[in-house]
Amino acid sequence: MDYIYSALQVMTHWDTYIVVLVYLFLMLAPIILIFMILHKKHALSARYFRRLFLPLFEAIAAAVAVLTLFPIILGMGDDALWGFPLKIMRSSPAGFFGLMSILVVLAYIIEVIPQLRKLQSFKTLILGGVSLVFVQIFLSFINPVVDIELTDYVPGFWFACGTILVSGVLSRLGHFVFVSLTTVLGNKFNLREEVAELLILPAIASLGLLPVFIYGAWLA
Repeated sequence: MDYIYSALQVMTHWDTYIVVLVYLFLMLAPIILIFMILHKKHALSARYFRRLFLPLFEAIAAAVAVLTLFPIILGMGDDALWGFPLKIMRSSPAGFFGLMSILVVLAYIIEVIPQLRKLQSFKTLILGGVSLVFVQIFLSFINPVVDIELTDYVPGFWFACGTILVSGVLSRLGHFVFVSLTTVLGNKFNLREEVAELLILPAIASLGLLPVFIYGAWLA
């Protein structure tokens, strides 16, 4: 319960909501732009567009969100570090490229597994959790005061089960919202279900940031 309380405390910071908006923008803006270009040329259907491009944007958005918000998530400060992603890109391009490569690969692996593809919050938990681990490793290189081992990033069995359960509940909630909003958008704006899904999925995926905050509370 303490970890959940700490995770909810993250939601009391206004920086968190700005980061969530940035997260949504990084997913929605390229999705809308590329889809409009390809759809106009009849080059790609919405279903294949999602499988081809959405995991890439999810990985980028998750990395930027966590790298920006990590001081609040880990209880290291009350403000987000807006320039931290760029700082890592400049100071450790190989490390940043490695992180993005891992996130993109994980996002595509989850996307091709039907049972996991439906759990958007679980995907966000995985991508955000890996990003948090990267942050702690990066900080340990900058200021190696504490010797951190790999096992320090692996939670206990029951905590892991509880966090996955929370992400599963949020995924189900997101699915309910998805079905409802798809119908509303489809009827009001005459959008096909696949197109409405592309617009709604980023919002559903953002629900998975709460389990990331819980994992961050455990890491802290």
